[in-house]
Amino acid sequence: MSTDPSGPPLAPRRAWITGAAAGIGAEVARRLVEQGVEVVAVDRDRAALDALQRRLPQVRPLHLDVTDTDAVIRCTEEGGPDALPDILVNGVGGDTRRIPVEDLREADLSVALTHNLLACFTLTRLCVPNMRERGWGRIVNLASIAGRTYSIFSNAAYVAAKAAVLGYTKQCAHELAGHGVTVNAVAHGPIGTERLLADWQAMSEERRAELRGRLPMGRYGTVEEAAAVIVHLCGEDAGYTTGALVDVNGGLHIS
Repeated sequence: MSTDPSGPPLAPRRAWITGAAAGIGAEVARRLVEQGVEVVAVDRDRAALDALQRRLPQVRPLHLDVTDTDAVIRCTEEGGPDALPDILVNGVGGDTRRIPVEDLREADLSVALTHNLLACFTLTRLCVPNMRERGWGRIVNLASIAGRTYSIFSNAAYVAAKAAVLGYTKQCAHELAGHGVTVNAVAHGPIGTERLLADWQAMSEERRAELRGRLPMGRYGTVEEAAAVIVHLCGEDAGYTTGALVDVNGGLHIS
């Protein structure tokens, strides 16, 4: 029988957020800190991590390339079970290269799977045993509208990798549902991160008008809107939500 969800929570919870130094991950870190969660911000960009810690001194930075499987394994083993998270947000990923399918090569697929699936796969399998032992856990995988349908910003290798994240999420949710561990995915549409806004500024006005015409709300989502759903799925109140694929795309894809 699973742990009684009405029982007293372990306090405080600990979260690991990958890709946390900027954008959506940084906003999730900020909101979880405000809720009293111990946050470990994982990123390979040391300078960005330092800047995040200056803004959020409560955050513990962890300089780590989560696509380096050996380094991830060493990191989780060195800290021991007590250092592992109750909450895992797999936020690393992305690809804004617009490459026609005929120009893609096997190396592009390998890169897409490494950046968008491998890190999620590795950290999840390493953190799950401890969550099961505690009888409580939250895993949120950042997917994409690309994995739900297609991408107007990227390429088929990226779409395939994000679709794989969704399948992985569902299977993990099924296997862990009886152990107090939820696994969900958030499929974002175009969100106004610094990277996408920089791309927007570099576009011609004709290209901007074309994109606005495709977006039902006529705008990108905000980082705050993107983070809010993730934070909810990390919380106590989301204990009966698992295997969900939550779309945050302003109506660009409705299923």
